[in-house]
Amino acid sequence: MNTSRRDLLKKLSFSTLAAALQGYAAPASGEKSRPNILFILTDDHANKALSCYGSTVNKTPNLDRIAREGMRFNHAYVTTSLCSPSRATILTGTYP
Repeated sequence: MNTSRRDLLKKLSFSTLAAALQGYAAPASGEKSRPNILFILTDDHANKALSCYGSTVNKTPNLDRIAREGMRFNHAYVTTSLCSPSRATILTGTYP
């Protein structure tokens, strides 16, 4: 069996790639998978602007599904009434 250099390099590169990608297939045993976090922040609307919070006027089926399958905040307070410092406070957990 006479293998050319090109065929040998193809086989070597394929096997190296397959071995390298094998670790990405599944998390190692004992490792916890990281949760997916979707943080939606909106300004200047009433607490019942979305139907998942009780609105009968606004229909928001996709946001309702996300809220039903995940977690939602019912009470979130910040130290300032301005938009930018409020966002920074919520996202960083520090005072403005």
